[in-house]
Amino acid sequence: MFKSMSGLEQILYFKLGEQEKRVFTLKDIKKILNISIEHSRNISSDMVKKNAAERVKPGLFIRIPESVILDKKKYTEDAVLIAAKASAKSFLSHYTALTIHGLAERYTTRIYVTTTKHQRDIKYHENTIRYIQIISEKFFGYETIKYSNTDIQVSDLERTIIDVIEKPKYAGGYNEVINCLKNIDEIKYERLIFYLKKIKNKTTIRKTGYLLEKLNNLNPSNKTLKEIKQLSGPQDLYFDTDKKGKYDKEWNIIVPKNIMETLNAY
Repeated sequence: MFKSMSGLEQILYFKLGEQEKRVFTLKDIKKILNISIEHSRNISSDMVKKNAAERVKPGLFIRIPESVILDKKKYTEDAVLIAAKASAKSFLSHYTALTIHGLAERYTTRIYVTTTKHQRDIKYHENTIRYIQIISEKFFGYETIKYSNTDIQVSDLERTIIDVIEKPKYAGGYNEVINCLKNIDEIKYERLIFYLKKIKNKTTIRKTGYLLEKLNNLNPSNKTLKEIKQLSGPQDLYFDTDKKGKYDKEWNIIVPKNIMETLNAY
């Protein structure tokens, strides 16, 4: 039985169709989605489980045609496309943006949209489109990209990083956020700092700097880290609502044990 694919899986599936790749490899996935080989392996495994692809041998797959896997009566449209069109002044954000940027670790039926106006959540089949309202001054940091041959607005990488650190509940919690950030290859630090200045949330700024320094896949310069520390002020802060944890004297922040364990679990 065919199971719904995530946004990233759908991009791969339809790109393979456009390129007429009926047989594909992990390298093809890596090239099409611009993700790591390990992440490509996870994507291919999920698609096999959902009957969208068949594994011939490790690393070699067959794309199952639409005519075989789609039952018209059970067809549902991609909720990402619906969310992108459902509100005029908005952009896809948080875990949905992580998925679109190829960083997400899990499949989710919840689509997140940031907007300046109050919007009721939309229920579409198994999916929920969740609106997150912000003030007009914080409506920035998004880009227009092609998604399934459609122009959509999504928060850029740097804004997405800030959003999921500031509101991890819209991205599966801090442990999931950290695991997704481990998939990042490169960050535009000047843009990130510019956004942090506009956000003006010292706790978010401090947590962002702390994670940038602790994640082994990222290499911010000492100048970048120093600027972020200055932006966050001198006072002691808590990383999470759980006030128990270890005090990091470099960042003047108390970090829960589970977050430190996730950071160290490479």
